[in-house]
Amino acid sequence: MIRRPLNERFADKVLAGIKTTTIRDNAWPIGKPIMLFRWEGKPYRSKQVNIAAVIVELAFTIAIRRIYIDQIKYLPEGLAPDGKRPLWQTEGFDSQMDMDTWFCHVVPVQGSQFKSLMRFRLATEEERGAA
Repeated sequence: MIRRPLNERFADKVLAGIKTTTIRDNAWPIGKPIMLFRWEGKPYRSKQVNIAAVIVELAFTIAIRRIYIDQIKYLPEGLAPDGKRPLWQTEGFDSQMDMDTWFCHVVPVQGSQFKSLMRFRLATEEERGAA
């Protein structure tokens, strides 16, 4: 099974079905089980702790633009990957400001980055066993 790290702050939100998307440099394969894990201590120097197996259902490219010091735009604008909730909620953040602060550390001022946004769901027992 493919394994991908997840920041510990999002673990409970994945398990509760609140975090249903992730933004990464490269798209994950669609339809294959992926085990999300967190590091027990220092990355690459500690044990991996499994969080949940997920299945990516949809992947596409988004642009993240940092307009000012603390202002971020996500394109396409008004993105609601599940058709209902705004992107910051499907990403597992507590607010739009929380998400913007996270990405201010990734995108330089007046810079842009293209990333892959993936919508996922928890894998079933059957899907986990097939991996």
